[in-house]
Amino acid sequence: MSQTIDIRPMALKSSDERGSVHHFTTQRSGEYMVFYRQRGAIGARHYHKGLSANKNPEQFVLLNGTATLNWKDLRSGEEGSIVLESPVEVDIYPWIWHEVVAETDFVMLELNSMLEGPLDTFYIEKDQVSSK
Repeated sequence: MSQTIDIRPMALKSSDERGSVHHFTTQRSGEYMVFYRQRGAIGARHYHKGLSANKNPEQFVLLNGTATLNWKDLRSGEEGSIVLESPVEVDIYPWIWHEVVAETDFVMLELNSMLEGPLDTFYIEKDQVSSK
């Protein structure tokens, strides 16, 4: 089986009556994107070929909220759906078509820049890739 998606809950560093502190590490540097999505919004509906280093894998952190990640491996045909509860880190590997559905309003940090996206982003609508 090929690599598809890795999900990692963010490590809890501390928690008290004020709230909590979580942390994550990354080897990536440069410009990142922050997405604020409203409940019901659908994003992505694309895949990457791994042509851009920061899309191999694509990495994002769901900082707040809940989203459903629908995916399909375009090579094997394997597909699935995962409910993401923040805070969580997500890696999406090349050739994995994916869409993100906001179950609640959410905030997401994507670890790449707007300049990298067009070089390694290929759009396909859900009905063209899924039997669901």
